[in-house]
Amino acid sequence: MGSLSFEEALLFHTLNNSLSAYLLGLDLSVLSKKQILQLFNFIDFFPMAFKDKLIKKFEQDFYSYLNSLKSNSLGHRELQKILNFKNNQLTVFALMNPDRKQAGKLLIRMKDGSFFRDKKNNIWSIRTLGLSSRGLNFCHTNGSTPTGIYQINSVMPECNHQYEFGKNRRLKIHFIDDSQLLEYLPKDPQKSFKEHRWWQQASIANTLGRSLFRIHGSGRVNKNPLSSFFPLVPSSGCLTTTERNFLGIWKIDDQRQLLDALMEASHLGKSFTNELKIHGLLYVINFDGTYQALEF
Repeated sequence: MGSLSFEEALLFHTLNNSLSAYLLGLDLSVLSKKQILQLFNFIDFFPMAFKDKLIKKFEQDFYSYLNSLKSNSLGHRELQKILNFKNNQLTVFALMNPDRKQAGKLLIRMKDGSFFRDKKNNIWSIRTLGLSSRGLNFCHTNGSTPTGIYQINSVMPECNHQYEFGKNRRLKIHFIDDSQLLEYLPKDPQKSFKEHRWWQQASIANTLGRSLFRIHGSGRVNKNPLSSFFPLVPSSGCLTTTERNFLGIWKIDDQRQLLDALMEASHLGKSFTNELKIHGLLYVINFDGTYQALEF
């Protein structure tokens, strides 16, 4: 048992019906913030006495955790404030359906605050999916993509592991420290509770040690045309785009489109080398409204 991580030990004892005995030997006073959150992930399996003790000792952390589990979806008025907020950086908005089994949209806002448009002068967008292939919530390893604000820090050096990640390079997504988040949020003292907390999932996921978030395509094929997110495929927590040929008749290469659009929006020439120069912000937001009500 000494080789298991704390989270693995909790899972092991839960599956082996020995959790109560394991918890008896647990000293709550020496646990890290990460371990406290990991305990919350298993709280439904705890004896009532231990559950009450845990919540009483870490009450503020527990209710922050509970609130993060709610979708905290934004309506069009709340989202509009964020879309209008100029952070002077290239920004990708991943507007996700609160039901992650439905596809969301990726939009790009340029440094000057205007939204990137296609050749027909329409707002550029592609479909994306932030669904866990294992059906897990954001607070678990391999869970769905957490809502929040992230940094986009270039692309991976190679187009490797193409079955999992597709034939184009994947964008690297990194957490932002909580102390910096206010720089990237509208300064509105009248914000609703939802507007204050929609980003909290990323903060908790960071504390839990989740990592290796990417935006990538996939070489895997969704063989179920009746699935709600066809032809996209779920992942281990990343945002996925479509890379797919359909019977040799037509082709979707959205990851390529995304990389090219980001370079163009950054006033870079479209080249393999310039993909490395893509930097900006990513806002992952659950949007519970209609796109027609938004102004770009």
